[in-house]
Amino acid sequence: MGLFTAEERLNYADSFIKVDQKPIDLDFWQQDHIRDINKYSIVLKSRRTGFSFDVALKGIIKSNDKARFKYTRQFVSYNEDDAKEKITYAKEFYHSIPKKYKKELVSETKTSLEFYDKGKKSTSRLLSISCRPPRGRGGDIVFDEMGIYPPNRTRIIYTAGLPVIARGGCIEIGSTPLGKMGTFFEIFNDRKEYPHFARYVVPWWASTALCIKEKIADAVQLAPHMETEERVEFFGTETLKTIFHSMFLEDFQQEFECAFIDSALSYISLDLIYSNTPGMREGDRNGELSEGEGEPVDDNGIEIKAFKTVDDLLLGYDPDKHGRLFLGYDVARFRDASVIFLLGQLPNGKKQTVAEIEMVNTKFRIQKDNMRKIMRGLPVVRGMIDQTGIGLEMCEDLQEEFGATRIEGIQFTTASKEMLAIGVRNGLENKEFLLHNDKKFQRQVHSIKRTALAGGVFRYDSQRDEDGHADSFWALAMANCAVVETTETKLNFYEQRARNKNKDAVESNQKPESSAAPNLTPAKRGKSLNSVLGGIARANR
Repeated sequence: MGLFTAEERLNYADSFIKVDQKPIDLDFWQQDHIRDINKYSIVLKSRRTGFSFDVALKGIIKSNDKARFKYTRQFVSYNEDDAKEKITYAKEFYHSIPKKYKKELVSETKTSLEFYDKGKKSTSRLLSISCRPPRGRGGDIVFDEMGIYPPNRTRIIYTAGLPVIARGGCIEIGSTPLGKMGTFFEIFNDRKEYPHFARYVVPWWASTALCIKEKIADAVQLAPHMETEERVEFFGTETLKTIFHSMFLEDFQQEFECAFIDSALSYISLDLIYSNTPGMREGDRNGELSEGEGEPVDDNGIEIKAFKTVDDLLLGYDPDKHGRLFLGYDVARFRDASVIFLLGQLPNGKKQTVAEIEMVNTKFRIQKDNMRKIMRGLPVVRGMIDQTGIGLEMCEDLQEEFGATRIEGIQFTTASKEMLAIGVRNGLENKEFLLHNDKKFQRQVHSIKRTALAGGVFRYDSQRDEDGHADSFWALAMANCAVVETTETKLNFYEQRARNKNKDAVESNQKPESSAAPNLTPAKRGKSLNSVLGGIARANR
């Protein structure tokens, strides 16, 4: 007898497994997920839809398949209590199965179950761990609530899970969304980078725990085309209605309607970043290029490519293509990366990425040599350096050599970081940038959070993660500040009248230079929730 087929898995659950001594009753999406045999799958889900219940059930079914030997299924949860919950479910399922149709139990703990395989020469097991890299014997990996793993560990945990399935097994990911950033967001949304994942969307109206059971068939068809308040009122249970009226709309949409709401976390949205990134803007080709086309280009045919080394920058800089240069330098040594960021200002006022030079654990002598090469070899109009702490000596040395008019130091304080962050966001809202299409860079810009402090003051910063401490963002922000501070602005009406009267001080034929100062217009609203949700059925691979 061979392994259970997809349909036999569901039949096994219906025939032998009970919950609270009653036959198991699965929602339609849970039935689909039990039958799913893809090597990679990911579920974008509402809270309280029963994902933990479902993956534990699937583990019991597969581990007690008598034709299966040495099977292992590891659950990786965001905390210890959630890890124990998977095994609690699995124990209840196992003990409800008639003895004839299940394997003999070897041991059970709060975080594991182990069974003898046929002949007792090997065992199969279920293991549950809390938010650490999975190791050990190969088999299935379930990443539950990946979206809320600690940002500095998510990529490490996911990467450690990939080798576990090298000789067989599958990866199943499930999570409620938490902002437009992180590994879960990338895997679910980036079909080009992760084409092998089968994708499921499970909003609240797919669950009989949250949607009126008799209306669920209609809800599946109609709810995606309704406004949140309308569908909650028409299809939601009384409990869900109470929850809805107790939450902010965006929070409810993120927790229960599978919407990635990045304004809940980030000061600068990904949509705003993409609107300044050729290849990712609305109307572009979503960053996709035909084979051999090279880098994305903007409407004027300007290639947006960030030089990553000083030598490449010196060799590749073209004044006609890159314009006047402005520099930002975020100084670091051990914990974070040092980053030199250069913006080129074009004749039309656009500020485009020219270089993003990251120096990880690089000696100050080498960092200073890189700055000298750039300042000597390129027409850098103005540069700004973080002179906080360890950056002070670097700033003073470079100012002595190149002058305080070309190199300016800035102390990182709450006030100065606010000025820098607002400057970048204003520029993005007015589409002043042409940025390079780089995910790591985009994550760093998107990671900046605005936190209210006492006295009406705000802090702008990010958590330290595997990409550092938003080092490229602060280098970009300083380069942008160098451009803004250098560019002269138009005189207003009263200043022009006063200037014209004072002919002794100003020559009559002198004209004020044109302005590149931002025109502060409201940012466009993002896409509606209904345009984001594509229904409940599994997305096309």
